[in-house]
Amino acid sequence: MRVTSSPRVVQCLFGWTKDYLSRPQFLHIRIFVIGVLVTGESRLKALAEATSFGRHRTSLALFLSQAQWNEQVMLEEQMQRILRSMKPRKGEFVYLLIDDTRIVKRSTTMDDVSKLWDHSHQRFARGHMVVTVAVRFRGVTLPWRLQVWQPKAVAGRNYVKTTEIAAAMIREFQPPRGVRVRVLFDAFYLCAKVTNACNSCGFTWFSVASKNRKLIRERGRSGSLKSLAPGILKYSGHRVRLKRDRGWRWMRITSANGRLAKIGDVRVVFSKRPRDPWNKVLAVATNELARSDRDVIEIYEKRWNIEVLFKELRSELGLGDYRMQTRKGIRRHLHLVCLAHLVLTHHSLKSVGAKARQPNSEIPLPRFQERITHLRDEIRRDQIRAFTKKIRHDKTRQQVRQFLLAT
Repeated sequence: MRVTSSPRVVQCLFGWTKDYLSRPQFLHIRIFVIGVLVTGESRLKALAEATSFGRHRTSLALFLSQAQWNEQVMLEEQMQRILRSMKPRKGEFVYLLIDDTRIVKRSTTMDDVSKLWDHSHQRFARGHMVVTVAVRFRGVTLPWRLQVWQPKAVAGRNYVKTTEIAAAMIREFQPPRGVRVRVLFDAFYLCAKVTNACNSCGFTWFSVASKNRKLIRERGRSGSLKSLAPGILKYSGHRVRLKRDRGWRWMRITSANGRLAKIGDVRVVFSKRPRDPWNKVLAVATNELARSDRDVIEIYEKRWNIEVLFKELRSELGLGDYRMQTRKGIRRHLHLVCLAHLVLTHHSLKSVGAKARQPNSEIPLPRFQERITHLRDEIRRDQIRAFTKKIRHDKTRQQVRQFLLAT
């Protein structure tokens, strides 16, 4: 499908951007976002060919690498607008999901490319590591901030670890008034810098703890989680039925309070599937010491939604399709793909209606593929309406419209 005019669904969403962008920049933003949503990829050549009112791919490349505009402000403003439209209530919880994704690139001339471990293929490869923070509220995941990690050989004195990047992002997050924040991350980010950032902001955190961490207990034997977990879970664990993504599952869980070095007082909840061996135990740590075992497991499982977000961005919207050489162009490309994801989410929330503003309830959004198909159908109908509007004869216009809708 080739878009010949700007769809109304995108025009109404980006009206506020005119205060931040010039007219040519506003046009390039629309070309990029519409092209990503229509084609499902983000190569500049495909984006330029997806619209007939756009620019050449070289013009899009110059817009990404040289134009003066702030991509981070654009993404954060759109996210905040969606969050405000959901009418958060005092006492509700918003979840900050922290993780990083690795994008493999074979180019030797791209900025910030380094040797990384590729988890998907279980091998070392060259590419980029992107630290990402997403906001989860009422069952809706919204990308909020991204930063491409720079290796020490490139950054020099300005080198910053990924944990320091995550801690800075936590401190800069401004939740809606009266809304409480829970920060979810994996074992790699369980360190003093990240947890201290959460504590300084008044946020609570949940994370998987590595098995080699030592738990110091006031009562009972102290030691590494690997040595403590089987015995604690075997003799004091109990079976519970937890709701998972693929239905209900039986789990064996228990907990122990203690202290982790450089972290502070924590509650560690051990869990295991009934048929798994005793040495395969998941340990989830949190600073909410009074939270029940079942609640800790259910809360931490929400972290998986950032993995789902990465899958949607990479496979459906082409997050890793960029070929920009400069650091600025790469960063802007990543932010605009996330901006396209927010546009799709905003469109889906409008179709839900008042259910999106009900407090303390999950919003029943359709699956991602259904949502993007619905948006593309609406854009197609909008293009047909704009085309047939030029036909003066009423009967001919209706016949042409019916024919185009049927094809």
